[in-house]
Amino acid sequence: MEKTGAEILLQTLREEGVDVIFGYPGANSLPIHDSLDESPIRHYLVRHEQAAAHAADGYARATGRVGVCLGTSGPGATNLVTGIATAYMDSTPMLVLTGQVTTELLGSDAFQETDIIGITMPITKHSYLVSDPGEIASTVKQAFGIARGGRPGPVLIDLPRNVMAAKCEQSGVKNITIPKKRNARRKKDGGELQRIANYMNMSERPVILVGGGVKLARACEELTGLIEKGNIPFVSTMMGIGSVRSSNGFNLGFIGTHGNELANRIVHDADFILTVGARFSDRSTSIVEEFAPLATIAQIDIDPSSIGKVIKADISLVCDIREALTTLTPLAERKGRGGWLSRIEKERNVLGKDRSMKECGPAGAFIRDVQTAMPEETTAITDVGLNQIWTVRSWETRTPRGMITPGGLGTMGFGLPAAMGVKIGVPDHDVVVFSGDGGFFMNIQELATISYYNLPVKIVVFNNGHLGMIRQIQDLFYGARFNDIELGNKVDIVAVAKGFGIEADRVPVEDPGAGIEKMCAAGGPFLLEVLVDPDTYVFPIIPPGRSNIDMIGGRQG
Repeated sequence: MEKTGAEILLQTLREEGVDVIFGYPGANSLPIHDSLDESPIRHYLVRHEQAAAHAADGYARATGRVGVCLGTSGPGATNLVTGIATAYMDSTPMLVLTGQVTTELLGSDAFQETDIIGITMPITKHSYLVSDPGEIASTVKQAFGIARGGRPGPVLIDLPRNVMAAKCEQSGVKNITIPKKRNARRKKDGGELQRIANYMNMSERPVILVGGGVKLARACEELTGLIEKGNIPFVSTMMGIGSVRSSNGFNLGFIGTHGNELANRIVHDADFILTVGARFSDRSTSIVEEFAPLATIAQIDIDPSSIGKVIKADISLVCDIREALTTLTPLAERKGRGGWLSRIEKERNVLGKDRSMKECGPAGAFIRDVQTAMPEETTAITDVGLNQIWTVRSWETRTPRGMITPGGLGTMGFGLPAAMGVKIGVPDHDVVVFSGDGGFFMNIQELATISYYNLPVKIVVFNNGHLGMIRQIQDLFYGARFNDIELGNKVDIVAVAKGFGIEADRVPVEDPGAGIEKMCAAGGPFLLEVLVDPDTYVFPIIPPGRSNIDMIGGRQG
């Protein structure tokens, strides 16, 4: 039976488990949209292509499946770029579909022609330009294998309009073999794992550094078992938060520029660090030469390019993290580590057990009140800025996918569209997104999408009338010369939300009780604007050019 390229595309997507596509149509993607009319795949029409990529990203992070987004050629494709880069930096499995001009027009500077493969080459795992409808099925299946495999990430398929419209005698959707990339997945090395175990067992002050790769490898239970067997305290990168839920005092918080002071200090004093699924980004390490100066460092990761990229590991192993931990845990000795744990507890007491909460001020208290008022299975999404740090430091993440935040790229405007994808991906979970006014304005048009589909997303907008994090940096490190950061307070955010058909309210951050109650009681989407003094910052913070133990405090909001 003859099928068009678009029909083959959608049939193959269904075979790969796709039930949702986030997109925006254009002339060169119309064959696909036309075929969607007969497909069980649901298409969500966003109001800007960037939001389609972020929504697919949020969907993938919440479900563990590959998120799919679709744009047309030219500006439709280039509008996806920021979302693709966000997914690439945070290792989100995503399939990006772009319409393209017909094959005979390629290279002619045709209307809305853009070399999207060339543009996105540095921010995708792989890209395809399909020139034959008979190649679509195998291309899609290969793309899914690459997106999911090894260190996950986005893959792009560029689809010329005439190829999507052309009919093909052979559908080519059955018995497709996905070629395996050589060395894409190395087996665990027993010798290196024994070396890691020996150092870990002999160490007096061990720490485990948990990265986002633990979640991606679905190795959370295995890592928890290692931590509890060895009595080893752990710290997390921002992307690793939630990988291990431990109530026995082992969790020291997350490290880095805005991390927990206890976590940064204990890492500095450690004599052995086992790093699992983290690449040691500059936001985690600050000054490389002064990071963990006393420690032997072991690093386990699926991605060979992450090994030694920033910090030179004394022992390194490229393999599947879950397999490695399954083998490593039996090699770990049961240790009391009373002296090390007592030292950590004394340090915790010196810093103050509730200091981390106080450092987030009234915004942190507000976030904790929201969590208390919402169901336990609620998923929290953040944007970027002070709102992100307040949330990751104040929200108690109870499941590996319980908090979703853009880490590597730091993408303002991520939160609102990502929350749409999360809610669509896990409809049984309540979803709340925390944003600042700056990031909120970047994709404010997605209120229309949320309203149209009646997605019951709870939206919190911290409004301080400024780009808050940049204001803090200018205040502390640029002599309080405030330039180009004031957004003003002339936009009535509550009225704007209501104009989109979304219930809304406004509260001061110091007295939010009634607003939180109203938001949580709402059956549909709800926006709560939270008024925050612009002098409300987040502490501690590491000054530029200083090490992780040189964190400073400051005014409390």
